[in-house]
Amino acid sequence: MKNVFHSEILQQIRALAGKKALDTFLDSYLGNTHPRYDISAPTLRKIAREWTRSHRDLDAAAFANVLTSLIHGESSTEKWIAGMLLDFSTREQREFDPRLFDEWLDHLVGWAEVDAVCSNSYTKTHIPARFKEWKKLLTKFSKDKNVHKRRAALVALCAPVRYSDDDDLADLAFENIDRLRSEKEVLITKAISWLLRSMIKLHRPRVVEYINANREKLPAIAVRETLVKLKTGTKTKRKKTAG
Repeated sequence: MKNVFHSEILQQIRALAGKKALDTFLDSYLGNTHPRYDISAPTLRKIAREWTRSHRDLDAAAFANVLTSLIHGESSTEKWIAGMLLDFSTREQREFDPRLFDEWLDHLVGWAEVDAVCSNSYTKTHIPARFKEWKKLLTKFSKDKNVHKRRAALVALCAPVRYSDDDDLADLAFENIDRLRSEKEVLITKAISWLLRSMIKLHRPRVVEYINANREKLPAIAVRETLVKLKTGTKTKRKKTAG
């Protein structure tokens, strides 16, 4: 049974979207076969922003119940907006037990759903503020048989290490990369690349040292994209223009 607030949010999505749809190409790209509503990301974010603005009175437990219900939803759209709600929520509403992510990730499939819930901007403050709990959780995820939890162990750290020079955050990032660097699954190899590149701004010397010491052990795409980012500031080389 849907949470009453979930039903309220879903009603708004349906009012502004086309019909639920399946698309073979998008299924392959997004990594799942969940239906999706024909609605733009800006429109979805507007729904999330306005809904959270009018529900500031919800406490952490009630807010977490809304997120759980959405993440259990049938469509990817419901799962995506859960991550957006986290971004627009109050600090007090985020004070739920981070271990909920363990259960939520059992209902997230493919990079788009995992990243929508686990790598939004709220992580840059929430994870450092409760680092001991998150360290234990993300270490556990890095060892999990569920590839989506292993991806979360990496992508959840991308914003924190981009905005904080805390060595503890970087240490955890390198530890999880070490644990997962031999994997061939693209969900993991691309996440390793993203995390290494995210560390360049505030942890550049450590990234350079790590790449030099582990070049042969890391996924080729991670090495290539990180080296290009170190040199040019972007993950891919800019094409030369004619003339």
